[in-house]
Amino acid sequence: MHSAARYLNLPAMIPSDLLRRLRPGMRVKIILAFFAFGSAVSVALAFASYKILEDKLFRELQGRARNMAFLTALSLDQSALSELLKALKPGATETQLRAVEQGAAYRRISDQLNVAREAEQRLVRYVYVIAPGEAPGEGRYVADADLLAALAKGGDEEAVSHLGQILDIAAYPTMRRALERGENLSEEEFVNDPEFGVNSVSGYAPIFGADGKTPIALVGLDMIDSDVREALTDVTRLSLLLVSAAILIALITSIVLGAFFTRGILDLERVVRRFGDRDFDVRVHIDSSDEVGRLGFSFNSMAETIQDYSAQLEKLLAAYGRFVPHDVLRLLGKDSILDVRLGDQVQRDMTVLFSDIRSFTTLSEQMTPAENFAFINSYLSRVGPVIRAENGLIDKYIGDAVMALFPTRADHAVKASLAMLQTVREYNEHRRQRGFDSIRIGVGLHTGPLMLGTVGEEQRMDATVISDTVNLASRLEGLTKYYEATLIVSEATLLALNNRNDFGFRFLDEVQVKGKTESIRIYEIFEADSPAVVEARRRGMSAYVEAVRHYRRGRFSEARELFEGLAAGGLDGAARVYMQRCADRLSGSTPTGWRPVEALDSK
Repeated sequence: MHSAARYLNLPAMIPSDLLRRLRPGMRVKIILAFFAFGSAVSVALAFASYKILEDKLFRELQGRARNMAFLTALSLDQSALSELLKALKPGATETQLRAVEQGAAYRRISDQLNVAREAEQRLVRYVYVIAPGEAPGEGRYVADADLLAALAKGGDEEAVSHLGQILDIAAYPTMRRALERGENLSEEEFVNDPEFGVNSVSGYAPIFGADGKTPIALVGLDMIDSDVREALTDVTRLSLLLVSAAILIALITSIVLGAFFTRGILDLERVVRRFGDRDFDVRVHIDSSDEVGRLGFSFNSMAETIQDYSAQLEKLLAAYGRFVPHDVLRLLGKDSILDVRLGDQVQRDMTVLFSDIRSFTTLSEQMTPAENFAFINSYLSRVGPVIRAENGLIDKYIGDAVMALFPTRADHAVKASLAMLQTVREYNEHRRQRGFDSIRIGVGLHTGPLMLGTVGEEQRMDATVISDTVNLASRLEGLTKYYEATLIVSEATLLALNNRNDFGFRFLDEVQVKGKTESIRIYEIFEADSPAVVEARRRGMSAYVEAVRHYRRGRFSEARELFEGLAAGGLDGAARVYMQRCADRLSGSTPTGWRPVEALDSK
């Protein structure tokens, strides 16, 4: 017993100096802690990145399947599809259906389905059209992109779906919901295809009947995940390489940090973290002259330099933002103006706004240069915030003119225009109180594609917009003077509005503006005019519509009579323009083949 106790009490037998040496010191603890933490974070980030990428790639594949199904549905020949749907009438025999499969209508639909497949040949596995069956939860095949090819090659007909073949869509809830509700959907999970050893995701797009609301069929499109798998395989290899490098770096860093940080490390770490959170006023309290104390002194010196530099940089970026708006950087995909390079460009559909002060040249002649600048800045300081409040981007000021872009919705451009006109009315009240004349502005809007980018040379660059859309918006602003209107929009802008009935508008004219060979239809939005003008527009809307209809059909006498009544109050400039045109047409001979398109040579 005595001998066994001696062996069990080994620590008491080990010399104290040796035992103390065996205990890990602070340096070893820091090395082990940093190494373990760095390795764990590297692995966790690699795994999280893999899962995030996997989910993102799947969502992208979902969207591609859904979008391709939608585009395929839009491209199908409606008459050919109607012929195939008629063939699915109750009582149709197998022979009749097979005869329809050999017809031109089926080939037309099959060719269009195969166009979608060839657009993404590596990914698209199946494309087909399904129509509702006679029983609930039942569908019937209308067309299969593979059928004609299989028949031509003498392949296995069982591997493809014939016209009229029954499909239990109750087993496919997403397909059934898309067909019954008329929704453009895609499956939420991959479906395994054991025949080909791949996963696929399906997208469904409804095809609507003549009423545009009732789904009469749907396009189904299956896309495989080969691109997703390839990308994930590449990412896995890269992740393993990065994790290995990160673990090695973590080990080296841990050794270096453990060698230097022995005392006061936690206080310094807290200060550094606060500084990283942009608390630039924080400083290390130095109470020693060892390595940590000297490091603290160096940190404080560095912090003061960074704080001064950061303050200067923020002022500089704020100043740059007044010349190159941050919205321009976002549209170009840049985080900072430092990232902008000559030739950077992006193409987008946007709504362009042009506004100008009426008779500004005459007005400016009455002012000194200093007064001119004060007036323009006073005006722009009021309309600029109004544009930005509606998600607008002011591209440039051209003297008294303003050019702005609305990248998201045309509704924002119209609301900004109405707010600008209201702001001008309030500004005029301010000017009248100080004995100045009132001002009037005209606004033109057009929606279309444009290129936003940088032009110039290495020592002098500018962000600008290049597009016929911009020129046309400028032309529409110029037409506000001709029609005595305040806000003119193109038909493209009107059709792009989500809630066009929220605005008071009327058809204005079909014109061929200077520099254009094709005519466009333009509309007047009169909601921001004076109450008397708005009331006159609404009260005379029926007569105006009838008068324009007479004019466009060449019945000038009837049109002139109506326009004269509308112009009598002196509040309808467009009516006066049309009245003069009717008089000109009646006093001269109307050429053969006359079209109600007005060629305007002015800006």
